[in-house]
Amino acid sequence: MALQTSPRTESGPRRLKLRDRLEPFPRTAAARWILRAVFAAPFIFVSFLTTAGAANVNTPNQQLMDRVAAVSWDRADVAWIGEIYPPLSTLLAAIIPGGRLGLGIAGALIAGVFLQKMLEIMVQRRFSPWLASLLLIALAGNPLFGYTVTENFAAFLGLALFGLGITDIVRFVAWGNTQSGFRAGIYLMLAVLSDLSGLLYVLTAAAAAPFLSLGRRHQPGARAANVLVIIYPTAAALAAILTLNLIFTGRLVGAVGRGVIVGAGERFEALGPLFMSPNGLLLAAPVLGAWVVALIVRRPGSILVSTLVFAAILGSFVLGLLPSGSAGNTFILMTMMAIALIPTPRRRLLISLVDSVAALLIGVAWLTAFNRPIVIEWMNAVGGNQFTPIFG
Repeated sequence: MALQTSPRTESGPRRLKLRDRLEPFPRTAAARWILRAVFAAPFIFVSFLTTAGAANVNTPNQQLMDRVAAVSWDRADVAWIGEIYPPLSTLLAAIIPGGRLGLGIAGALIAGVFLQKMLEIMVQRRFSPWLASLLLIALAGNPLFGYTVTENFAAFLGLALFGLGITDIVRFVAWGNTQSGFRAGIYLMLAVLSDLSGLLYVLTAAAAAPFLSLGRRHQPGARAANVLVIIYPTAAALAAILTLNLIFTGRLVGAVGRGVIVGAGERFEALGPLFMSPNGLLLAAPVLGAWVVALIVRRPGSILVSTLVFAAILGSFVLGLLPSGSAGNTFILMTMMAIALIPTPRRRLLISLVDSVAALLIGVAWLTAFNRPIVIEWMNAVGGNQFTPIFG
């Protein structure tokens, strides 16, 4: 009898702990939607200002609208599917009313849900209120985030879905919640179908998952199985698209896929001079911050994860997966990864050091915003011609 009852005795507290860990924040659905509305409201307001004052700024949303206008919507063949890739953001842009204002409001509403989920994972990971506040301000309280939300719908949709996916990966791998694993796979697949950078995000998530603390240590092959669950929906969706292209067009990729690599050599050569400038140092600052936090909490393996994320962003740039006018993608992505993956500090000194790094990220975000020409142009159009680059 002892052999039969012992597992139940041990698993009971563990189930209670897991249920407490996965408790949503805030606890009631009404409070969650109120919080989402509070987070979305400032960006909705900015969307109206943007439409009124930034009509001539060639932002990614304007490029998306131009691409949607050029699509022939009276056909649905395989070549057409290749032309509208990534299909999710293209189809949403086609049905969302209101032009740039509609896309900005849609981005703001997505931001409301996204920020509530980011706060939720920090509460579930037992971050201190001060650290959670600093990271949330670093993520969203800057022009980079506001510009991306209101003027780069496709990129922000992909980033938001990736952020939701990476938080569910933590719940799945570290806490053993199977539902979160399936959700993570779906989120990552949708990210790939929303933005051209999504594929590199998925590869980064797959590379990061094995470095997380494993909740099912007693099960052989658990790490490989976790990665398979995470990437299977994306792999299946891409395999279907590639197969259809190959069968009906004789090519693996559509027109969009063939066009993105144009100019890759020039963009690769531009990386060297970029990192010799202040803008390059600001671009690398979130990665350096992630390295410092990894050393503070004595998790050097996290350095590899943050480096892989940064390499994914650079790869996106070189391959032409980032549309012209994108800004802040690296900072937003690195901050999301910090929220989802950095170990929770327990000792007072470590907490203070991590808080200091989070506070520095706020300054990095603002310095970066004031050295992105497209963001400054957007800020001037919205708030008056009063902003200039700090480093010329």
